[in-house]
Amino acid sequence: MKNLCRAIIWSACFLEMSEDDVVDPDSAVKALEDIASALQQATEEEKRAFAEVCAGEADKLQQETGYARSADFVRGLPAALGL
Repeated sequence: MKNLCRAIIWSACFLEMSEDDVVDPDSAVKALEDIASALQQATEEEKRAFAEVCAGEADKLQQETGYARSADFVRGLPAALGL
């Protein structure tokens, strides 16, 4: 489960943080909306697991890289996706 959550997290980071010449902004928003829609249909246990992995990945990112913006994005991802 943890690796699946990580795949979602890093896909969302890529879509959110890529420059406009890498990913079309409208396409990125649509993809993030699709991810949110799929995750909103998850069980409460799955949503809880996703939130826990996000918190852990955010802490790890902050400690290992010091990238506060990225860590804040990952930490807030569950709420941003409507979970």
